[in-house]
Amino acid sequence: MDKKLIPVFEWLNILFMGTVLIVSVTGTYHHIAWYKVSFVSLLWFVCFLFTFLILKKSEAFLTKHKTILLSAYLILLFAVLSVASILFANPPTNDYGEVYESSLDLISGKEVSWDYFAMFKNNYLLLLLLALIRLPAYLAGFDGSCSIIIFSVLCATITALLIFKIMEHFRFPIYVCFLALVVYALFLPLYGCTYAFYSDQATIMLTVLPIYLIVSDSGSHKWSSIVKIILAGLFACTAFWLKPTAVIPVIAFTIVKLLTAFNRRTLQRILIYCCAFICFFIVYELVWRASPASKMTDMHVPIIHWIALGSHGCGDWGDNADYAYELLSIPGIDSKKEFAYSYLRNNLSEMFSVTHIVSKIRHNFAAGFMGLSTYIYIPESPAFPFLSAYGVYGGYTMMLATGMYYLLLLLNILGSVNSIIRQKIEQHDILGLFARISLFGLFLFLMFWEANNRQLYNHIPLLVITGMAAFTQFFDKSCR
Repeated sequence: MDKKLIPVFEWLNILFMGTVLIVSVTGTYHHIAWYKVSFVSLLWFVCFLFTFLILKKSEAFLTKHKTILLSAYLILLFAVLSVASILFANPPTNDYGEVYESSLDLISGKEVSWDYFAMFKNNYLLLLLLALIRLPAYLAGFDGSCSIIIFSVLCATITALLIFKIMEHFRFPIYVCFLALVVYALFLPLYGCTYAFYSDQATIMLTVLPIYLIVSDSGSHKWSSIVKIILAGLFACTAFWLKPTAVIPVIAFTIVKLLTAFNRRTLQRILIYCCAFICFFIVYELVWRASPASKMTDMHVPIIHWIALGSHGCGDWGDNADYAYELLSIPGIDSKKEFAYSYLRNNLSEMFSVTHIVSKIRHNFAAGFMGLSTYIYIPESPAFPFLSAYGVYGGYTMMLATGMYYLLLLLNILGSVNSIIRQKIEQHDILGLFARISLFGLFLFLMFWEANNRQLYNHIPLLVITGMAAFTQFFDKSCR
């Protein structure tokens, strides 16, 4: 395919993500002044640069003891996240609470609230997954809540390993790979959200696992290669069912491969992957059709509902609650579709107005908490003063989280600037391009979907990758 399309995308990324960053910085959550959060971003930059220089001077040590250091990091991260998750855990609430309680009902033989899963189909697979995780502990006489926490923390920890391995595959220096691990560990939402295992948390690992399986395929063993691609299809399909946005990185990676390595083998692997994805999608669809929820057709919610939900105000549930509750009360999916289309048509002019776009950008992207306050909501919780936006020190924590998040967005934009200036594609550039396309796709998608800041959570790995790819290209000659 024509590589001339790459500069076109880079310019689009600069314009779109630049607009997002400017609008977000000038309207950060809880009215944090732009100069305050910008100063915090500057402090994070100094911190990254200082850590980078130290790690670079330790390159020989890091290379010699890579396995031991990586293992120690993963063990420590797992331990810290486990303690934080158990200590900070609040009672399950909202949609997560519904799925959490229903999973225990399912394995204990009680009646499940199938009408909820009839309305929100994507959470049915999450219900089965939570029930499966809890089952061994339940059979041993426990409720399995700790099993869910440990599994969630394990997914977050494996994600760190996958970030390291993917960057290592694309020939980033060892000190850059370890820098990425440091940045990942500093993402504050991890410490408050990991105890919950809702769709966002459940897919953080699945955003990068299919990518790792694809890039780790050397092609030297035919059957091993096929198995890896099939597994990539399985995990990508699972991610899609749990949270559709989690499959965006795989689409982005496919685009990059077509742009930079268009050959027969690439097409064969894409074909195998697509076939695997479709097969597993059919399997999941059959599992869904076997559920009592699938029979409750009057309760089903159409896809167009989520676009209509994002068409008014800031695009969240709160600004569209009257519409949402009325749609849920309407019997029959065809009637629901008609009502959703009518609501969308009525708000079409507002949907493309500057006021709505600015409001939606800020609601979606003007915070680095990524839904943290959704899960930390009990004032008596030891996490509340620090990890809730309404806690005594919550404003400071939000500045820290948002400052780093804004810095990574800025690095994403600078990565596009660097790509346009250099006009060449090497191993380092491929990874940065992939991460930028993935984030661009997510941000653009959320501008047409229901607005919710926590939907950025499962793209934390991509924020780390795009930020570190751009950072090292500016400060490391070996990555230029």
